[in-house]
Amino acid sequence: MSRSDPTAESRSERLARVIREYDAQGIHRTGTEVDTTSAHWLADLVREAGVEPRLEALDFERTDTVSAFVEVAEEDGSTSRYEGIPLIDSAETTDENGLTGTLGAPGSDADIVVARWPPTVQYLPLFHEVRTAPEVRGLVVVTGGSEFDLPPDVPHPPRFPAGYALINADRYLEPYGHPVLQLPSEAGAGLVGARERAAKARLVVAVERVPTRVYNVTATVPGREAEAAPIVVMTPRSGWWQVASERGGGLALWVELLHALRAEPPRRTVHFVASTGHELGHVGLDHFLASRRDLIGGAHLWLHLGANFAAAVGGTVRLQASSDSLMERALEAMSREGVEPGVLTPVSDRPFGEARGIFDGGGSYLSLLGSNGLFHHPDDRWPESVDMDTLEKLVDAFVALTVDVASRRGV
Repeated sequence: MSRSDPTAESRSERLARVIREYDAQGIHRTGTEVDTTSAHWLADLVREAGVEPRLEALDFERTDTVSAFVEVAEEDGSTSRYEGIPLIDSAETTDENGLTGTLGAPGSDADIVVARWPPTVQYLPLFHEVRTAPEVRGLVVVTGGSEFDLPPDVPHPPRFPAGYALINADRYLEPYGHPVLQLPSEAGAGLVGARERAAKARLVVAVERVPTRVYNVTATVPGREAEAAPIVVMTPRSGWWQVASERGGGLALWVELLHALRAEPPRRTVHFVASTGHELGHVGLDHFLASRRDLIGGAHLWLHLGANFAAAVGGTVRLQASSDSLMERALEAMSREGVEPGVLTPVSDRPFGEARGIFDGGGSYLSLLGSNGLFHHPDDRWPESVDMDTLEKLVDAFVALTVDVASRRGV
């Protein structure tokens, strides 16, 4: 089958191709060569659908690691060294000499806190409290695995595979707090033992900022009635690793909606944006919105194609909406395809993911996302991590729903 003849593909084949090619590109961190290559690849997919893409550039500073490790003094006089990855929204870093002090658990008076936390810890107050505690000088966070230092009233997250499960740098443009080193779960046993004996340690979190440019991919399918309020379809396109199931489902559905709306021209204009900077506090989407403030509340609907709804490992679909009527419409569309969400975010609650910016601006939105047992983990790879059966049902449901909403006068 020729790449130049997409009409020869079935929908299922195209969905698989989009995710397979995205995964094969490499690690999709914002501002990297892979991020730029992936933007041009996605623009080619837009052209393939018969729509003209735009690459909207944003001047940006990527953070590169210079040196990141913790050295721990062992009881026999030797030193253990653990190499890691910085959390890059910290206001404080170190030079290459680092800082020294004693290790301890969260809530102790240790200089360097050692904590076992999942990637979702960013939503908990304790995360921010420890990062800004005046008695603390630095943090070492063990990610991944299944052992976490969480309060008893916090639901235990799913068991992650061994390795890294990185925390998003949500405050990338407004950094705060002490230097943070992230380590894989394999480091947990040694570091927990070291914190229990208040071992001496040296923490190095040295980084540099590198000027570059990053890109949102945008496109527009014009409507038959220019005065009708438009629809906006948004999905993130960056992440910590290959993120096949985290990001792949949203990208595949985004592309499929382009094909569907070109085949059945809508009444309403439909704008598309695939934004970079997701793992860094949604910097790409924020840039897109900054020049389109009237669109937040003025769009007829924002459709957010979020994370993880194609996850095969520990995946649960979550549905979010700005109104009961939109929630019902989406539930009906999903039910017709034989798929049900596992979680509904209450309409009055601030939603997860990029939809939060639309909620904050009083806009109308539908948001599809989910959970993932490989969240922010390097094992999130095609094809094992992707539930194609669920993805195909969700694509059928949301293509039908979006085409209908784009063509009719009501919701």
